[in-house]
Amino acid sequence: MKIKLWWCLLIIISINSCETVELPKPDAYLRLDYPEPNYAYVSFDNTNINFQINKVDTSVFDLEIDGDNDSLLSKNIIYQSIKAEILLKYYSITKNNKLSYRLKYLSDFTSIHLRKSSTPAKVQEFIDDQKRVYASIINIPGDVTSPYQFYATDSTNNLIIGILNLKTKTKYDSVLPSLSYLKNDIYHLIESINWNEQ
Repeated sequence: MKIKLWWCLLIIISINSCETVELPKPDAYLRLDYPEPNYAYVSFDNTNINFQINKVDTSVFDLEIDGDNDSLLSKNIIYQSIKAEILLKYYSITKNNKLSYRLKYLSDFTSIHLRKSSTPAKVQEFIDDQKRVYASIINIPGDVTSPYQFYATDSTNNLIIGILNLKTKTKYDSVLPSLSYLKNDIYHLIESINWNEQ
């Protein structure tokens, strides 16, 4: 009797153990690989000011001055595969075109994007006394179209303002690898600025 009971129990266990157990799949993350940057110097026309930009998968266009007489030149650096652009504006600092006025304009622009972010902005300063480059980089985390704004100045004669614009509406987590790639290009641009004044 005990042997029959053991056989029945063994058959029941073997039947139940043949079922496949469905396990949830682990989270998958999008992997984005970007090419190694290749930096080259560009300059604003009619000035001695130059800086390095990433020439891999980018196009650089000079933009016409839009009625703002104090802006000598604007450049647009377009990243085709990332669907982003960095808009650069150069200003000559004069008595009528004060540094504080231009920085207030940038601050007003930044505050518009801060309203859409759930976390405060992160500001990083950059100082190179030898080259007289004093810069500030503002990072606004969250679902904003302009997550980075920056300026670089020599504090007396020259000012460059840069704004990173994303061309697609995406979630912050999705564009984080792209933003990291673009952030490195922005830092490199600032570190490579030469005012070259004579």
